[in-house]
Amino acid sequence: MKKLGLALGSVVITLLVVEIVLRLTGLGMVRPQFQFDPHTGERLEAGTFVGDRDLFWREPSDPATAGTRPGNFIRVGDPVPAKGGKLRIITLGDSCTRLSSGGRPYSVVLEQMLDPRRVEVYNASLPGYTSHQGLAWLEKQLLAWEPDLVIIYFGWNDHWRSTGTTDKEYAASLRPNRLRLLNLFQRRQSPPPLRVAREDYARNLQRMADKIEAAGGRSWVVLAPHSINEANTAFYLKNGNIIPEDDPQRLHDRYLATARQEAGSRAVDMAAVFAEIGLPQVLLMRDGIHPTDPGHAVIARVLADRAQRELLGDPGQAPQPVVTGLTQLAKQLNDAGQYAAAVAAYERAIAREPAYPKPRLGLAWLLATCPADTLRDGEVARAMLDPLREKLGAEPDFLFVAAGAEAAVGRYDAAVAMLDRALAALEGRNQGATPFAQTIRRTREKYRHGEPY
Repeated sequence: MKKLGLALGSVVITLLVVEIVLRLTGLGMVRPQFQFDPHTGERLEAGTFVGDRDLFWREPSDPATAGTRPGNFIRVGDPVPAKGGKLRIITLGDSCTRLSSGGRPYSVVLEQMLDPRRVEVYNASLPGYTSHQGLAWLEKQLLAWEPDLVIIYFGWNDHWRSTGTTDKEYAASLRPNRLRLLNLFQRRQSPPPLRVAREDYARNLQRMADKIEAAGGRSWVVLAPHSINEANTAFYLKNGNIIPEDDPQRLHDRYLATARQEAGSRAVDMAAVFAEIGLPQVLLMRDGIHPTDPGHAVIARVLADRAQRELLGDPGQAPQPVVTGLTQLAKQLNDAGQYAAAVAAYERAIAREPAYPKPRLGLAWLLATCPADTLRDGEVARAMLDPLREKLGAEPDFLFVAAGAEAAVGRYDAAVAMLDRALAALEGRNQGATPFAQTIRRTREKYRHGEPY
């Protein structure tokens, strides 16, 4: 027995020494790029990402720039800013929440739509993140920010293939009490698993909701829009997101169904909104995943309308989300000079919900002020406003558009009188110094001199 005890003791001591050597040398440390994708490894090598035991990777912390970065992006380690009296919203997600070609992801647009004097929106997102990492970030840092609302947008990375293990298995390999020897003998699965299994995806969404609610906030879950075709399916395969046996449309549909069931009334179904609008080449980048700038604006508008009703207590009609989306898309197209496409989007919105005033106001304004002679028509603009006059005739928004229609047919005196009424209404509401009031004053001067908008 003594010899057996000595032998076992020698084995234990040997294993302990090996474990110490492995920890000192870094051997047996599983690195993210070996488990997920090569892009993560490249960013780790470049220093734009650093390793993190809980989140796998993150941006290097820089407290000196907290709260000053464009877009209010949160980094791990940022100090929590004083909340004040504003409603605090955090958008939690992956590259779909992070990236936009014009530098204005939906978090930025949402804050502007809701008014930065009333609401602050912070963006907690990083490319490659899954719901597993979102939950870890929430637990590690974001609950301390006391958000009133967390908007959760995950799904794509959850159902992509890893190159080694699942997120849950990888997290287990990083635990401090995990033997590095076990990592050395860990085999990659073949075929490679999905990063987050559907049951774990559902569990992660529910745990996030439970923790946010326990902290006094609420959560919404964005259902990820998509446009999957043969070209981007080939790209996903080349990039290692899927294997030849995978059907990416079916994978995404399954995870959407899981999120829809798990979120219930907390779901914001942007997948359905984008599908009903039916312009993927306008709303999504070529990969069929990431929103374009118009796509981000549409997402922000749908979220803003819901926030105004449910969080800010603003009265108003609750239109169908697709009508909200079409109206915002029409505005984006108009601003981009795509006037005919904007007219078509406004007309679709009006046809779906004739009593909703915003698309009718938008179309009347476009027809009254359009730089394209073939589309500008003040008389049609005036007629477009007739169904709204009885209910909205004293509202500043209506008066501003109606004045534009009057000016378009040369009735400048009537246009000036309408803008005078609009300003009086704003001043009566203590809104005489708002940007909208300043726009009305500048426009009124143009009309006084017989100049169209």
